[in-house]
Amino acid sequence: MSESATFRGLNNILYKNSFLKAGIIIISFFIGVILVTFVYLPSNPYASVGPDFAPPSYSFPFGTTNIGQNILSQWMVGTGSTLSVGLIAAVVSMVFGVMFGISAAFVKHMDEPLMRSADVILTLPTLPLMIVLAAFLKPTEDLIAIIIGILSWPATARVIRSTSLSIKSQPYIEVALMSGVPKRAIMFKDVFFHTLPIALTYSIFSIIGAILTIASLNFLGLGNLSYITWGSMIALANDSSAIYLGAWWWIIIPGLSIILLSTGFAFIAYGLETKWRSI
Repeated sequence: MSESATFRGLNNILYKNSFLKAGIIIISFFIGVILVTFVYLPSNPYASVGPDFAPPSYSFPFGTTNIGQNILSQWMVGTGSTLSVGLIAAVVSMVFGVMFGISAAFVKHMDEPLMRSADVILTLPTLPLMIVLAAFLKPTEDLIAIIIGILSWPATARVIRSTSLSIKSQPYIEVALMSGVPKRAIMFKDVFFHTLPIALTYSIFSIIGAILTIASLNFLGLGNLSYITWGSMIALANDSSAIYLGAWWWIIIPGLSIILLSTGFAFIAYGLETKWRSI
């Protein structure tokens, strides 16, 4: 299948899948928030600009914190930092997954070591492992995202390997190899474009995993709470007994945002997963 055929298939997915459309709309909203943040913030997210625990109002649409910080400003900043953590994990997972998956299919002596390494990593419990690392190493959010991406590549690699082996057995690939076409050219040109939709699908799951893991670590007090993410907002609200004091907005707003963002990515992943086999 040619590259143009692959991109035509991707276009068909974009225009004919309701889940994918819904996911793109949700993610586009959050990307729009990030773009607005670059040019406008209601106030300094770290500064006290209003009364303590002010409920949502015209002046403070998302209310304020226990020290009068504008939650809307924090939420806008947290949108960018939360999404960036997920994207870093996805890129790492996709790069390692595609590289190792295709290599395992086409380079015989690499197949066994790579797949056994993948099996070992798949058995590791991600959240408990991240808790241990966070407790002893105090890593930054970006480093945690990279580690999550590294822990996520085996699932991508196994599917990419299976697909690559199927493509490798096709007559036109066998003819190309026998005619002297470099194996590297086949691996990272023809095979790569066939496996791209699959890699994107599994990498999107890494985004969801990274967002939820960072939020969990922050809630447990193992993240950097001075770095504003939705997870750190929930953690600080919990430490300040926001729910007990009636300041539900401080927890509900970032909590619902995490759910909505994860749902958006899940819709995109589901939309791709139901269609990539037809490309």
